[in-house]
Amino acid sequence: MLRALKKSTGQSAFASSELKSNGPFICPECDGEVVLRKGSVRISHFKHKQAVSCDYGQGETPAHRRCKIKIYKALLKEPNVRKAALERSLKTCRPDVSAYINDVPVAIEVQISTLSMETIIRRTEEYGRKGIYVLWLLQWTPYLDSVRYNPRLWEKWIHAAYFGRVYYWIEGLNVTSYHFEPYYDHIGGSTWRSVKGSLTSSKSYKKKSKRFRSPIRGKVLNLARDFAPKVREAWEAKGFVVPAAKLFMEA
Repeated sequence: MLRALKKSTGQSAFASSELKSNGPFICPECDGEVVLRKGSVRISHFKHKQAVSCDYGQGETPAHRRCKIKIYKALLKEPNVRKAALERSLKTCRPDVSAYINDVPVAIEVQISTLSMETIIRRTEEYGRKGIYVLWLLQWTPYLDSVRYNPRLWEKWIHAAYFGRVYYWIEGLNVTSYHFEPYYDHIGGSTWRSVKGSLTSSKSYKKKSKRFRSPIRGKVLNLARDFAPKVREAWEAKGFVVPAAKLFMEA
């Protein structure tokens, strides 16, 4: 986690600008004690002092922290963005980054650490109930520009939820969208000799892959200028359940 509370005053404490001597610090969710981890290489952050059931900040990677910090700092520079915040508490959820973009309440969830499908769906529903438009954002990888790509289950869910798009963060406020088309494995033909000695051949053919998809890259978009709110009706097909939701996606 990047934000905690000072135990003595209850004031917010941000890891990037806080000193260990100003502690002790507590978790905004469970009130458990957290420790400030600082270093010249790793991203400064707070971590629960003892193992607890609280999931706030659990499983975060340095890439996750770096991504949301850069998005937050970039939003602060945009004239059409106000009230940008890191890890703002909304009682029942805490988005990585939130802001009003063109007066639209937006929650940006950086999905780099692996969350369960149940958690993603629950948070999407909760943001909708609060009237907040959510963007699930992933980190770009060079594998996306390969001929074939193996999307994880929650990537497939996001693809279904966002009308056939998944958004990947590049830098600052720049993201790019990808659409997944079916990928076909090439099954080569073969020749064999029967018991009687005659030759038999089979033709090559293409088989639709259950595992891989063909990623189709879209254009580079700016989060503060090229996105707009969109209401999503509930939808269910091919084993995916997408609840009624409020989404933030390309206009």
